[in-house]
Amino acid sequence: MPHRTLLLLWTLMCAATLLPQMASAAPVSVGGQVSTQGARGNASGPGSKPRKKFELPDHLIGGNSVTLLMPVQVGFAGYLPRVRIGVQYERQLYKSHWAYIQAASLLDRGDWQNFRLPDCGLGNSVGSCNPGTVAGFDLTVGYAHKWFLREYPWLVPIARVGLNGGAWWYPYLTASRQQSRERSWSLSVRGGGGVRIFLLRDLAIGLDINLALGAIISRDVPLAREPETNANFLLGMEILPLIVEYRF
Repeated sequence: MPHRTLLLLWTLMCAATLLPQMASAAPVSVGGQVSTQGARGNASGPGSKPRKKFELPDHLIGGNSVTLLMPVQVGFAGYLPRVRIGVQYERQLYKSHWAYIQAASLLDRGDWQNFRLPDCGLGNSVGSCNPGTVAGFDLTVGYAHKWFLREYPWLVPIARVGLNGGAWWYPYLTASRQQSRERSWSLSVRGGGGVRIFLLRDLAIGLDINLALGAIISRDVPLAREPETNANFLLGMEILPLIVEYRF
């Protein structure tokens, strides 16, 4: 009998020692739900939000776009003002087919040598044959094809062709012309292409390269001679290294 009493007391003491440890280690089930207090160290603090990793868009907005063009242009045959800053509006016709219209301002600074003239044409009179500012404008209408790359939807290659017409005026400062040429008009076909990289669904950066092929008509007024009109062949290139496109 004393042995049974001692065995019973030993069993109760072991149970009293082990139960608190088991209760603290195991989660408590209440109403069929398991408490997660034991894993509190892995939970985020109150009000904290996980940081989202930047990802390029998997689809783009279509319909309309406005593009800021900040290019330079070079005339290989015939003179073109070197700075061309424009705005372009594009309308999606059907899927990859777009139409566009573009307006740009033309700026440059130079003298008769930059303007591809054989000489100043005004002799050595005071105040003539000096460098000055060229200013003008041009307009373009055309068609663009924009490819859709299934694996890279944020990358958009473009091919385009358009009809361009423009005019610009040569330096005429302090009531004295700086060269015999007064103004020029141009008409050209411009074709080329480029690429857009969309950082967001509606915002992209990119570049374009276009060739210009056409003619330039100029009005010249040489010293002590009648005004004359001259036509020149135009072959040039416009390089648009900084383009920002917004779609809506």
